[in-house]
Amino acid sequence: MLHRGILLTPFHHMTLISLETTAAQVRRHTEMFEEAVGALIG
Repeated sequence: MLHRGILLTPFHHMTLISLETTAAQVRRHTEMFEEAVGALIG
C-alpha cells in the first residue's frame, strides 16, 4: 500500500493514526486496505 501513499506497518495488529488525521484520510485508508485484501484473497 506504500506505493499508494499509505504506510501500514506489518508488525502491528492495529492502525495507528494521528489526532490530525482527517475522516477523508481514514476513508482512503479503508478503501486501499479493502483493495489490498481483495487482491490477496481474490
